[in-house]
Amino acid sequence: MQRRPPVPEIAAVAQSLRPRLAELVERAARRIRDEIDVYGPSGTVPEGELRASLRRNIDSMLAQFARGSGPDLSEPGGTGRLRAVQGGPLPDVLRAYRIGFAEVWTVVAEEAARLRVDPAVMVSATADAWQLADEYSDALTSSYRQAAAEVVRARERERSALTEALLSGRVNDPGALWEVAQTLGLPRKGPFVAVAAEVTMLGHEPLGDVEAQLSAHGISSAWALRPDLHIGITSLLRPDALDLTMTVLRRGATARVGMSPAFASLDCTGQALRHARLAMKSRPAGTAAVVRFQDDPLTLVMAAAPEAAADMARRVMGPVLALGKDASAVLLDTFQCWIDAAGNAGATARALHCHPNTVRYRLRKLEGLTGRSLQAPGDAAELVAALRAVRVLPDTGADGNARS
Repeated sequence: MQRRPPVPEIAAVAQSLRPRLAELVERAARRIRDEIDVYGPSGTVPEGELRASLRRNIDSMLAQFARGSGPDLSEPGGTGRLRAVQGGPLPDVLRAYRIGFAEVWTVVAEEAARLRVDPAVMVSATADAWQLADEYSDALTSSYRQAAAEVVRARERERSALTEALLSGRVNDPGALWEVAQTLGLPRKGPFVAVAAEVTMLGHEPLGDVEAQLSAHGISSAWALRPDLHIGITSLLRPDALDLTMTVLRRGATARVGMSPAFASLDCTGQALRHARLAMKSRPAGTAAVVRFQDDPLTLVMAAAPEAAADMARRVMGPVLALGKDASAVLLDTFQCWIDAAGNAGATARALHCHPNTVRYRLRKLEGLTGRSLQAPGDAAELVAALRAVRVLPDTGADGNARS
């Protein structure tokens, strides 16, 4: 805002106060430290920094009173940025700013009375002064919010990077593990679980604000977003933490989600994430389900012997996989739905939006290609195990041969 030319009487008052700058700083600092905890002995703003900031800002204010020109907002802007980095709450920072301004203006009014300034001039000058205070506060607020947003983004990047390192098993030193846990707000000891959720849209978190939801229940967790996965580690120190975590995950899941078995030490996090990913992949792509690793015994077996499981999958499902991605997916998805429907062709058809005869045709084709019968318990067990291996293991190419 354009300010009127300086009023000679007020300019004279401001000039006469410049030699008393140290007194003004001490007066404002004492009141601020007495009234606002963040500036007190145990606060986040050091006493020396408070006095230095007051000196810069009060000197700038007196210069504004003397010049009467448009305000120089660099000092309040700098103060706002610094307080955001120091972690001072914005309401406290603004209150301190207003206290400082009020203290300065009280001394200005006293000095004006001593110099016998016309009261009418002081009324007009007071309105201008509080307008200047508002402009200073607005500049401080704007800079504070911008810096605070930058701090939040930096902390989020740090948390994500540390979570990624922890879940990838790249942090092995006990001391480093403890430091990472402290930074992430995780307890030093378990139990913990690892979680892996499938990312179906680049940059989209399939579990939403899961960390905030868990925190609302008193459960600490840390999360990172990869291009293909939303991964996390959750503390289970609360007796009901597992049930609450499952509830939160099921409520928010928009894609496949896997959870590892509970583990006691953070140095097991890498292996736990691998288990969570296997559990996630035990369900067909495109489904929204939360699966615990230990709830699926076949997955446990395949995780223990992945190479043997992959060989079995190639041997049993080789001819099906040889049909190509799209054609094999039709047969495998139909078989999975049939299993989920407890062998009921009608329920399978409804789930797939097709005719029951179509389901039966696809199952017969699966039997013909594999040389196994769904009516024979041993054959059916092999087919189910092979299907699970195809779902959860990456190395199940179509180079095997069917049993003749």
